[in-house]
Amino acid sequence: MDPREFLQLATALVGRTGAAELRTAISRAYYATYNVSVELLKTMAIPISAGPAGHGQVATYLHNSGDPEMQKVGSQLADLHSKRIRADYRMDRRDVENPKTAQALIAQANMMMQTVDTCRSEPKFSQIRSAIESYQRQITRPR
Repeated sequence: MDPREFLQLATALVGRTGAAELRTAISRAYYATYNVSVELLKTMAIPISAGPAGHGQVATYLHNSGDPEMQKVGSQLADLHSKRIRADYRMDRRDVENPKTAQALIAQANMMMQTVDTCRSEPKFSQIRSAIESYQRQITRPR
């Protein structure tokens, strides 16, 4: 499945104004962006945990990619993840039930995925992979 379909679903859902639709739209926008990012990292042979830790890994790797645009995506992905948590689990948080908020997050997710897609060609692909591999060596180096 192409994770971009999640963004298409989010766009359709945000046209409705029910709380469940808006919350689900935010969740789907996050997962679209997360999975597009995972796909890129996997093509770089960067391993990502299949469990909950994978969410933090992806944002951290992008943030340590050495590329300013991807670093921004890493920070934005972490922020979008926290909004997804609010949408999925924090029923008392009404801020994620605002149509304008959901629309803005979907637009941001779309821009983030476009940025990730620009990294699939050389020389950017190799530069980012090298920076992430260097980061991985730093964090696994014995102290």
